[in-house]
Amino acid sequence: MKDLLNKAKQTKIIFFDIDDTLRVKNTGYMPDSIPRVFELLRKKGILTGIATGRNFYGVLPEIKALNPDFFVTANGAYVIDSSDQLIYNNPLPKSTVASILSWLKNCDSDYVFYGSDNVVASSWNEVVAQAISPIYGELSVNPDYHDIHDIYQVLSLSDHDDQLVLPDELVNKVRQVRWHPHSSDIVPIAGSKADGVSRVLKQLGLSPENVMNFGDELNDLELFEFGGISVAMKVSHPAILASADYVTDSVENDGIEKALKTLALI
Repeated sequence: MKDLLNKAKQTKIIFFDIDDTLRVKNTGYMPDSIPRVFELLRKKGILTGIATGRNFYGVLPEIKALNPDFFVTANGAYVIDSSDQLIYNNPLPKSTVASILSWLKNCDSDYVFYGSDNVVASSWNEVVAQAISPIYGELSVNPDYHDIHDIYQVLSLSDHDDQLVLPDELVNKVRQVRWHPHSSDIVPIAGSKADGVSRVLKQLGLSPENVMNFGDELNDLELFEFGGISVAMKVSHPAILASADYVTDSVENDGIEKALKTLALI
């Protein structure tokens, strides 16, 4: 613990996942300790950021109300600061989106588009609703949304999502990150929260050792391996628990506040 406390002294910015980290995904519960934590960090001069698989449209009002300094969204593909200034923008090429949709249609899979300011489904049914409703509610439906909008991420949606295998034409362009039994994020091959966070650090003149991050799911893995200190929530994916420098309590039990107190940051 002494080594970890010494390492924590280098922390200048902390990134937080949203679902099951800042708030409970299925209920929307966010403890009163979260706004308090953000205010205490601000008073200590420690910057804060959101690092999420959601696009900016999906960052909830209560999360924006925390006034974080940066938003790393769509798994690192769209990054802005608190003044809405664009830091990084990496939509999927149109040809890649077309190939993804062709593959998913051939696999009898529905899909969801992440634009910069909207989330749109190819159709709305029970399988799609089970995965998406706890996060976004019911989505508008437009299977051709990609024709006139930039797409930062595509989600596959089906009751056989675990059987989907990328075709050869896509394996060097995108990768799958499963986040739900019925769904996977389909993101650029080099895209990740770590990539988006690195763009913020470059702008600030900071190094990975200056970062702390909190998360719980597989799309946090690259960020956990990126550097600095990684804190896993108690109920996290086994790979995240194995990669974490420290494991804290659950959202409901003020895990973030407890970790930051233990690490002497608040």
